[in-house]
Amino acid sequence: MRCTRQTSAEMPEGPGGEARFREFVEQVPAIVYLREPDDDPMRPGRIIYVSPQVEQVLGVTPGEWTADPTTWWEHLHPDDRPSVRLAFLQADAAGTKISIEYRMRGPGGGQVWFRDEAVPVQGTDGARAWQGIMLNVTAQKDAEAALLEAETRYRALIEQSPMISYLDAVDDSGTIYISPQATEILGYSPEEFYADPGLWTRMVHAEDLVLLDDDPLDAEYRIIAKDGRIVWVHDLARLIVDETGTPRYWQGVLIDLTARREAEALRQDLEQERAEAERLRAEDEMKTTFLQAVSHDLRTPLAAILGLAVTLDRHQANLGEGEIHDLTERIAGNARRLDRIVADFLDLERLQRGAAVPELRPLDLARLVREWVATTDLVSDRRMTLDVAPVTIRADPAMVERIIENLLGNSVKHTPRDASIWVRVNPVEGGGALLTVEDDGPGVPPEERDRIFEPFRQGSRTGAGSGVGLALVASFAALHGGRAWVTDRPGGGASFKVTLAGEPPEDQRTAKAGSSSAEESQA
Repeated sequence: MRCTRQTSAEMPEGPGGEARFREFVEQVPAIVYLREPDDDPMRPGRIIYVSPQVEQVLGVTPGEWTADPTTWWEHLHPDDRPSVRLAFLQADAAGTKISIEYRMRGPGGGQVWFRDEAVPVQGTDGARAWQGIMLNVTAQKDAEAALLEAETRYRALIEQSPMISYLDAVDDSGTIYISPQATEILGYSPEEFYADPGLWTRMVHAEDLVLLDDDPLDAEYRIIAKDGRIVWVHDLARLIVDETGTPRYWQGVLIDLTARREAEALRQDLEQERAEAERLRAEDEMKTTFLQAVSHDLRTPLAAILGLAVTLDRHQANLGEGEIHDLTERIAGNARRLDRIVADFLDLERLQRGAAVPELRPLDLARLVREWVATTDLVSDRRMTLDVAPVTIRADPAMVERIIENLLGNSVKHTPRDASIWVRVNPVEGGGALLTVEDDGPGVPPEERDRIFEPFRQGSRTGAGSGVGLALVASFAALHGGRAWVTDRPGGGASFKVTLAGEPPEDQRTAKAGSSSAEESQA
């Protein structure tokens, strides 16, 4: 491996976007690193770069980390070393990305859990490295352990309480689990439920079957016990879906109404456990989404910048003026691309914490569109047609520019180079403006037209993206009392439309104006 050693204090400063990218990397709640592959099974790969967060999490400075190749290996938990080494060797040989969890020694000898997401990268000079991000998942691991312990206690508790707990498949395969109280309350043993998938349906009173269609289920109905008795139960259940949204199980409890008061406390415990499990799931999903966005969207321009910079550094003496100019232009182009990606993430973060409040002023929208298109390199190689009518609205210029930038960036990203783009501005009856950006690309399927405006949601159009740009468009439009949507373009392609009413919604007009003008202009 022949890569220039760099610590966090020695990262190359490229034009414009790299300083902002460094700021972003050094503020994310994770450790970003660049590491040599383990070409020698007896020697760990050298750390080329590691972000400053490593000192806070593990008590080792970036300089110490990069100076000694054994530092990473010595901090790795001894029990995890074989599996981690094998995983990196196999992934490096196959050229595939890696996702692995392991423990490391933290400050004071404590244990820190990491989820390591890394991809192999290769510079233009053929040098290989692992580019990755280490997310501290210690809190999640502790929460999972606590949840497992709580579930064990809860299982022991429910199997001694006067109620029936169950897990049913949504198909015809029947009961997956039912607690032993079924024998005492209903007269049927768990084994009888497992052996007869249709038993549950036959037990429910025919007049009450209609009550069992709700999700989540909260119903009182009658069951015919094995000895013919009518048993009234309170059924509390919810439909459990997998990561794709496909229904998998009904999870619930049957409470004998004669023990309603005793069972009420247990039901509250169950709801609390479910809420905590859902919170952990949502938090883990957001972390995973962030990791995927960083891995997929930042690695390409970052690898290009690193590769081009190394080439320029090593071969500058042998390159002509035109070649040097081409390399620096390509570095600058990738840096601007990184700057746009980072700006999207920062804007989304400000929106989510409610810090983005529009600073309204009279704005000639048509003029803004013409000037922005004339000065940007985003659409410099595309066939573009402008049809903008004069219209003045009260709006935040910086936010409107971000709307224009993300709409055009979306069209460029998801259409071939020979596609055409049309930009139109028209007044809206009653005040406000309509901004339309159209292309003759593949279009957007009807089933995707709503979800692509949600954060981290991507459609099936050609190309890759973080799923942030269109979410920002919709959010900024809403801050101006408007909305964003997409339809088919006559003749084929997509037609993205944004209305700007020129006035924020009521909750924004009454919000406390505590942000400075400089902060607002960054939106």
